[in-house]
Amino acid sequence: MVAVVPEVREAPADPQLLKSISVGVLFANVGYPNGFRFSNLGGRREIYIPVPQGIELSLAALKLVFDDVSAHDARRSLEVLVNDRSVSAVALDGKSSARTVHVPLLGAVARDGFLKLSFLYSGAATQDRCIDVRYVGDSLTVRPESAVEFEVGVRGAPSIAATAALLPQNVAILLSDPSPPSEDVAAALTLARSLSANGRQISFYHGVENLPPLVKPDDRRQWIRGLIVVGGLDRMVGHVDAPLPSLASTAETTPIDNTLAAGRIGGIPMLMVTDAASARAGRLIGNPSLAALRDTPSASVGHVTSPNGPTERVSFDELGLVPAKAEVFGRADLAVTIANRMLAGGTRPSRILLDVMVAPDGAGEKAVVSAFLNERLMSSAVAAIGEPTRLDLALPEGLVGAVANIRVVVQRRSAQGDCRFEPQGYPAEILGSSSVILSPTGATARDFSDLSTFWANGVEVLVPSTTAVKPLSVLPMLADVLDGLSRESAPIAVRYVDAGAAPAPTASFIAVSNLAPVGAGQRVSFDRGRVAIVDRSGRTRLDVGGFTTGAVAQIVTAGEIPGLWIKPLGADSALPVAPGVDLDRGDVAFLDKTGVALAMSTERDTLLRVSYPEQSSWLSTFERFRSWIIGGIWVLITLTLLFILQRLYRRRATAAGE
Repeated sequence: MVAVVPEVREAPADPQLLKSISVGVLFANVGYPNGFRFSNLGGRREIYIPVPQGIELSLAALKLVFDDVSAHDARRSLEVLVNDRSVSAVALDGKSSARTVHVPLLGAVARDGFLKLSFLYSGAATQDRCIDVRYVGDSLTVRPESAVEFEVGVRGAPSIAATAALLPQNVAILLSDPSPPSEDVAAALTLARSLSANGRQISFYHGVENLPPLVKPDDRRQWIRGLIVVGGLDRMVGHVDAPLPSLASTAETTPIDNTLAAGRIGGIPMLMVTDAASARAGRLIGNPSLAALRDTPSASVGHVTSPNGPTERVSFDELGLVPAKAEVFGRADLAVTIANRMLAGGTRPSRILLDVMVAPDGAGEKAVVSAFLNERLMSSAVAAIGEPTRLDLALPEGLVGAVANIRVVVQRRSAQGDCRFEPQGYPAEILGSSSVILSPTGATARDFSDLSTFWANGVEVLVPSTTAVKPLSVLPMLADVLDGLSRESAPIAVRYVDAGAAPAPTASFIAVSNLAPVGAGQRVSFDRGRVAIVDRSGRTRLDVGGFTTGAVAQIVTAGEIPGLWIKPLGADSALPVAPGVDLDRGDVAFLDKTGVALAMSTERDTLLRVSYPEQSSWLSTFERFRSWIIGGIWVLITLTLLFILQRLYRRRATAAGE
């Protein structure tokens, strides 16, 4: 989610008065965006928290936030282990929501750069009798805002890798130049896409005078907002703590372009992306290569060419998906998500081959494995013993859009009544050998989700020249669109378009303009009067002419180049700031401050259509009064037939009388 939130800057904390600041690494940022859940009075989960190096750092505490509910009384507990050593046991009452528990981590040390956390959930219904654990109706959900809190020193030169890893959940991207060049805008969009992919919330700011607060107003030891400055280092003089970050150089006085540097403001670590072609440096954030800079305060980034990847078949391991695993106590859900933007350019998924390993039950009960794709049951089979269960999911056209949500349900009958067996969980996992079978896409995009395959190798962003003065008028929405439809490694190039000129793309593109791109056929035309969306009966469902803000996004093809054209509806040509913009189905979308107000397909949609009320023609008149015209024709035909039959009857009657 990207938002622009104007804030009043407060004086930074004096580093001379502080010894350290506190910051938390959220579970949401280390692979658990939805947290994790236990049930059926048993379960175990292990997670690994990366501990950055190259900065003064110490472990402080584990902030555990969880929801605990139970339909019936039961004695339940959650044991926390750090590096396989028990540090805390929490008694659960089954009546808690967003309960917070702080577990001190003093004395804990990282091993091989990671801190291992283990959570052991267990319970029993009563002490004198046992029942089926499913009868208890228990659930313990560890929420994604749970975090490991670190104490970070406020002195010394921080490293790039450590600063990037410790950035809080909220991150501000500041364009320091009053008139940022197109490269700085490209860097800001690249940074926002990488950080959003890691679960962080992004906000944009323009001008060093709008530097946002980085710590809590009432607790200056709490680091609440990360900061990445895009622009020249000279504009930050007077704001950055001495000594100023040094730029990578070939000689002592010759700085190299594309520099990524780390520094401090009021003792708070921050990052700077400087010099002319800063978009390349922006691509380094979120890249695994960043770990090589753990002892480096500044670095130069050269040209990077991302491999396109396999075009026929790609495994889950090659996609970098985290293995989905769980302990099966009667039933367990394994979930994994595949985004189209992760696949090679020019391809789309046609089949998914799932390898699910299920451990055998000690009592010999067989498990059943069922696979759902976007909540549609695709396949089901009895789990194999001693080998993976293979499920072949053929994807029907139209089921998968921008994202394929796969959910595997493992169910096993458990004879736990009458104290016959103790609750026992058996592991199940979606293996990394699972794969996606790819097929080539068409030459044109039919839905917004199809754009991801054309943007896989790069996207050209064409924005009005006024963006150099008011970058916040377009950045938030563009960042949302790119985050949803382009892969992290795809380069972003930004080009300014002069006022009154139509965008002329040279590659797959996003164009923000009042004029359609050169050579583009429009699905919604704005030169035919007021635009409205009507249903089958001609009733207006959405009147675009009544909007003074918002935008219309549509898929266009400029010559032979597919892309997305976004037309602002406001007089200031600004795009609306929305909590999120999810473009998936359809080829036309109407956008407002809430996001996508309406999305439709002009090719497939039979319920809605685009209408131009001010354009009068016999065809539009016929469409408007079609039912009345057809009814009138039938009445006329009926009357004519009755008149003919009456004449025939009279003639026969006259002939018979004669």
